[in-house]
Amino acid sequence: MNFVKYAEPDFADYYALVSNMEVMKQITERTLPEEEAKTQFRSMLDYNLSSSCGYFRVSGADGAGLAYAKLIPDESDSTRAEMGYMVLPEYWGQGHGTSIASRLILKAQAAGIGVLYAIIDPSNVASRRILTRQNFVSTWTGDMEGLPGEILELNLQVRR
Repeated sequence: MNFVKYAEPDFADYYALVSNMEVMKQITERTLPEEEAKTQFRSMLDYNLSSSCGYFRVSGADGAGLAYAKLIPDESDSTRAEMGYMVLPEYWGQGHGTSIASRLILKAQAAGIGVLYAIIDPSNVASRRILTRQNFVSTWTGDMEGLPGEILELNLQVRR
């Protein structure tokens, strides 16, 4: 599995994820229209230029894009960062989510991040399982901008 920061030619891979309702139903409960996706993608590319963390295209050995991953430090506290990932449905259940989470944890440690967190839909059993197997613990469940949300955290200083 290859992790490379998104670049301009990767929009189609990103759009394949955010325009897929199966992927988005437990993230935003809606797909992104192409123009909104392009705006977000441009913002991601801009962020990638200024940070060692960022937004990553995840591809298989054949080079085909299969997932998205992000590692974004908090603006107010750079010792905390959010991680996230989306995997195309045809790759679900093959261990990619676990591999991506493991890689993001290593990237966070290398970046000196002390606390890593993920925000999931509380009904997303697969993501919960991936995160709890990596020793994330649930710290909050409730309404997040009108959608159900749960925060799971991992103290990286304890893992070293």
